[in-house]
Amino acid sequence: SCHAEAVTQHNSGIHGRLVAQGNEHAPDCRFCHGTHAIKLHAEKDSPINVRNIPMLCARCHREGEQATRIYEGTEHDIIANYAMSIPGKGLMESGLIVTAVCTDCHTAHMPLPKDDPLSSVHHDNIGHTCAKCHEGVLETFEQQSKPKTNDTDKPLPSCAECHSSHRIGRVDEVDFRTVILDRCGVCHAELTKAYFDTYHGKVSLLGEQKTAKCSDCHSAHLILPPDNPRSTLSHDNIVATCEKCHEGSHRQF
Repeated sequence: SCHAEAVTQHNSGIHGRLVAQGNEHAPDCRFCHGTHAIKLHAEKDSPINVRNIPMLCARCHREGEQATRIYEGTEHDIIANYAMSIPGKGLMESGLIVTAVCTDCHTAHMPLPKDDPLSSVHHDNIGHTCAKCHEGVLETFEQQSKPKTNDTDKPLPSCAECHSSHRIGRVDEVDFRTVILDRCGVCHAELTKAYFDTYHGKVSLLGEQKTAKCSDCHSAHLILPPDNPRSTLSHDNIVATCEKCHEGSHRQF
């Protein structure tokens, strides 16, 4: 075989498993690559060209199509949500071919459900998947001195817990700044409740977007306990953190 590695990967992925089970709708090589008019992915009219990948995957994964009829997970309107996300808009509206498409996150030949430990989007693997584009963010994120467990039965957060899977938006937009409070509150319920008793929290409930949210004080990707000298809330850094919003802050403030 000329493509032994790709075939092995396909057979191990969810598509190949469905083919082996006799599912008539499961994609094999020909479904994505064609038959007699196979083109290189670099060719603009190739179905596997980066510009065409979302529409190729949409043939099965658009809501109501074959894949969604047997899918038992919680993600819905995948293609529509991707089209409205930052990567989707980058590709479809701005023509940026360096943006993430389906195969960048799920791989080309071995897509697996997110609960499979071998999946590229499994909780333990998704950081390195995102790092293909966001390498610096992962390097920062991995410097956190987070414990191995927490006070709940929930796993510690990875990229998707904060940024979602297919609806990735700008972090400076109103929607993200509003929803981040809820996302942090999934694990930090008591702290979130206390936050809403403060001035910042009460003003946030009234709809003010500029007031401090969780990441404004704790940072986004390097969250450290206050007794860590590198923490944004450490004794030496907390004044500078408050000063981002409150010009002229001082120790007494």
